[in-house]
Amino acid sequence: MRRVHRHLIRLLVWILAGLFSLQAFAATPEARLDRNRIAEGETVVLSVNVSADSDGTPDLSGLAQDFDILDRSQSMHMSMINGRTSSSRGWRLVLAPKRAGKLSIPAIRVGSTSTRPLSLEVLPAAEAGKLGPVPPVSLEVEVEPPQPLVQQQVIYTVRLLSRVPLNQPRLSDPQIKDAIVEHLGAEREYSSQRGGQQYRVVERRYAVFPQRSGALEIEGPVLAAQLPDPDQRGITPGQRFPGRDPFAGFDRMFGLNGLSGGGLFAQTRPIRLRAKNLTLQVQPQPAGTPSPWLPAQSLALNDAWSADPPQFRVGEPVTRSIAITAQGLSAVQLPDLTMEPPAGIKVYPDKAQMQTRGDGDTVVAQKVLRMALVPAKAGTLTLPEVKLEWWDVGTRQPRTARLPPRQVEVLPAAAGATSTATSVAPDTVPETLVTAPSAADSAGAVSVARPLAVGGRATVAGLWPWLAGLFGLAWLLTLMVWWRLRRAPPHVATAQVATSTQPAASLSQIEQAFRTNEAAAARHSLLQWAQARWAQDPPRRLDQLARRLGGEAAVVLDEIDRCLYAGQPQHWDGVAAWGRLAPVLQHASEKEAVSRGRALPPLYPQGT
Repeated sequence: MRRVHRHLIRLLVWILAGLFSLQAFAATPEARLDRNRIAEGETVVLSVNVSADSDGTPDLSGLAQDFDILDRSQSMHMSMINGRTSSSRGWRLVLAPKRAGKLSIPAIRVGSTSTRPLSLEVLPAAEAGKLGPVPPVSLEVEVEPPQPLVQQQVIYTVRLLSRVPLNQPRLSDPQIKDAIVEHLGAEREYSSQRGGQQYRVVERRYAVFPQRSGALEIEGPVLAAQLPDPDQRGITPGQRFPGRDPFAGFDRMFGLNGLSGGGLFAQTRPIRLRAKNLTLQVQPQPAGTPSPWLPAQSLALNDAWSADPPQFRVGEPVTRSIAITAQGLSAVQLPDLTMEPPAGIKVYPDKAQMQTRGDGDTVVAQKVLRMALVPAKAGTLTLPEVKLEWWDVGTRQPRTARLPPRQVEVLPAAAGATSTATSVAPDTVPETLVTAPSAADSAGAVSVARPLAVGGRATVAGLWPWLAGLFGLAWLLTLMVWWRLRRAPPHVATAQVATSTQPAASLSQIEQAFRTNEAAAARHSLLQWAQARWAQDPPRRLDQLARRLGGEAAVVLDEIDRCLYAGQPQHWDGVAAWGRLAPVLQHASEKEAVSRGRALPPLYPQGT
């Protein structure tokens, strides 16, 4: 009997120990990865499960060192086995590794217990072939030249290659310290064959101007998108839930087969793909070269006068405009010009105008310097030579752009006019100034190119009495309008002021440019409309305006940029484009009218 009792006690101890171990096992959280080996740029799913009666939530702070959490969700699971019901809670995390190599998923604490650590191997992008087929999405980056001179233009190109549809793709800009970065035209889209596979390629280019010599790192852009999940592709509600599928044939009925990689009910997985970093070896400015330092592909000086030929008379101002136009430089790099006027002429300079724009595979910068020349005595005077030294990056030789000296004859003051010089600042740029040097300018100093489409006029001293009378009349009219508004009811005055600032008045100008197929005029009028629509922070380029309008408008604006800045001339159907753009502009104008009188919404909502 003692032996029987001893065996019974031992069996009871084993049963109790087993129950305690089962309870402890049920309370211990479990973590697992859907894959233990991935390629750089791919994501991995981490699942954490605990029993339903466990307290607390997972502490994910330990993941921040090596991973970005792109998505997270929580679920409850219930099951019944042999009449006994059990339940558990689960968390699903989509992780994007920050680097390649062997990474560790640390123990994740949930309440008073923790999961066991896990390991993950992330192969570099160059070794992704070890995992099987080539990844469906990749990023390529390149620079030209890789060893530029300081402040020389570098073309940075990023290409997105994809074999599958991308949902909600967003590509960031490269991050570069100690450099000026300019967008270079609109994005390019085309198809390309790589390794026997057909890819859709989206290419984006930047002009980078390093501001210091030495090693300069360019941090690659990051792509965030949703990819079709091959593990969930084609799963319909009928497959997820037993029984007849009420949606059978629904995709085929509406032609949705293949949409986003698997029909209407296709599942997606987020990805975050980072392009590789590149390092520029920036060379210093060569010894003995002039200052200011201007490494350019071409540079030209051009001048224009308010009247051609200019007529000089004592006491009367004559406007001269000098344009510095360069390929391969940003406008902020162009200097001011120092000129010593001859005795007998006073010079009154105006504020310079600067512009930088993309032109094919380079940027074109222009700086226009305007000044009023007022002679103080009659006779023959010589305006000195104007010159600017620059560095030709093609031939690696110094060059000089020049405007030759000019001899002028100053006439005596007109009868009845004062000979005292008047300080008059010019306010317009003559039409004869150029906007870009030709390709031949790299071998010469002066070029003739497309005219700048702005007007100019001269100011004559004899007109001052008439102008004074006009200003007096305008002042009287302003006083009368103010007096009438003061007597009008408050709501009437407000309506008059609001009506005078509506941007919708220029929609007819935009329509005219579209219907005559004038892409440049359409671009100009659209930016004018946008300046009135967003007066506090107007977009400066069509791609910036496209981000604010979105939808079909962004497609139309991109077509205009392609037409203007493509390598070869392209046909643009303005009439059809206006049919798509007009409703968007009309809606934006109506929305502006409604929102008058209250604060404007954010120009860039979160996530754009």
